[in-house]
Amino acid sequence: MTRRCTLLLALASALFCFQTAALGISIFDVVNGVTQADYTGYHELLYVHNGNNRGIGGAQHDLARTNIFNTLQSFGLTTTLDSFTYNSTTYYNVVGRRVGTSRPNDIYIVGAHYDSVNNPGADDNASGVAGVMVAAHILTQYPLDATVVFIAFDREEQGLYGSFAYVAAHSGDNILGMISLDMIAYNPAGGSHNTALLYGYGQGNPLEDSLASALLTYGGITSTEYGALASSDHWPFQAQGKPACLLIEGAVWGNPYYHQQTDSVDSPNYIDYAYATNMTRGAVAYLAANAVNMGEVPEPNCIVILIIAGLARFARRRRA
Repeated sequence: MTRRCTLLLALASALFCFQTAALGISIFDVVNGVTQADYTGYHELLYVHNGNNRGIGGAQHDLARTNIFNTLQSFGLTTTLDSFTYNSTTYYNVVGRRVGTSRPNDIYIVGAHYDSVNNPGADDNASGVAGVMVAAHILTQYPLDATVVFIAFDREEQGLYGSFAYVAAHSGDNILGMISLDMIAYNPAGGSHNTALLYGYGQGNPLEDSLASALLTYGGITSTEYGALASSDHWPFQAQGKPACLLIEGAVWGNPYYHQQTDSVDSPNYIDYAYATNMTRGAVAYLAANAVNMGEVPEPNCIVILIIAGLARFARRRRA
């Protein structure tokens, strides 16, 4: 092998290694890890079939809570059962936390309530909790700049008691964005898989606008942005002045199984896993854009030009 060939191979190898190491992480890299199979698997852990009951005192309420805790803990999150008291009884939110490295005091939250109205609650709200679990599974695989907290709230159905308790205990936290995933899996037969509603501040708000953009770009979901709605776990955060919004299915107000025993995966043509996965992709994209350390992305074309120019100079010198 000639000296020129050796040098060319070395330079080509160095270029490849540099580009591979320096390109960093893209939002697409993160979001592409969100799969329908994972979403469906986590949803099944939440007792979503006919006869199941995740209501307060229901046979599957505590079992579901245990599955959520074990799943979040398995991802390496610092996972706790955060207690709160209502009517002299203790209840628990499940909280998984991953602390950011460079901005640990900047906090982003994705949450959903795991209690139901004495029914399987496949859509309301196992669908949102499964989204939180998927988000935790994906985001724990990447380095985080900011802190991300994954929360399954209890007693939402009786008055948002779990989320109010969390906000009261964390009033001093620098929460920069909170998303409540509440009912994200109902898409009527023949639906186009592409509509969602956002409630919080209305169009023009940075949080809603950013989430709407993420839903469209990474999930193919078109959102309509609205103002305040005091009926999901985003509301206690918003009421305390924290940036927060609700992501909910586009056809929610026409859902015939809402708070019924038929809110079950066994109801034909009801739970749309593809749609719920796309909703989750949008939420994960928002969190990735704000919390994941994407690395430094250079302009590889400029590097290529410089190396080619160097090779040309070397060749000219050899001919001289």
